[in-house]
Amino acid sequence: MTGLAEGQAPDGADAAHGENCFGCGPANRAGVAMLTKLVDGRIVGDCTFDERHQGAPGLAHGGVVAAVLDEASGSVPTRGGIPAVTAKLTVNYVKPAPLHRPMTVSAHVDRREGARKLHIYARLELDGQLIAESDALFIVVSPDHFRTHGAKDGELPFLGV
Repeated sequence: MTGLAEGQAPDGADAAHGENCFGCGPANRAGVAMLTKLVDGRIVGDCTFDERHQGAPGLAHGGVVAAVLDEASGSVPTRGGIPAVTAKLTVNYVKPAPLHRPMTVSAHVDRREGARKLHIYARLELDGQLIAESDALFIVVSPDHFRTHGAKDGELPFLGV
């Protein structure tokens, strides 16, 4: 996680950052409930798509695949205690993502540009083969950004909110 050493949490499992988050929230019945952990400076998680995530028959919708890559990418600054939001996400779809097959997602900072720009690379794999990858630009924001948009005190303690 290049450039995120300050405030970086130790290796290990990550809790959901929001109960109703589509990417990681256990209370979101339509979500993927993906939990991530920090392993050797990278975010790593597992997910399995089902009928709630279907696009074409038997395959995950491309938007859901993008959401998983975005979730993994966003977990990188979150894990470092850095409040940041997605500014741009470019996805390269390599192979279809089948339903009911466990997949692995990983993400890391590719580079940091100045104080506010984090360029994050993520990939989704099935049995070691690339399904999709993304390049994301995250912008570091004030913790007040989340309060302005509805976060209540104590809801995001890892970001000071």
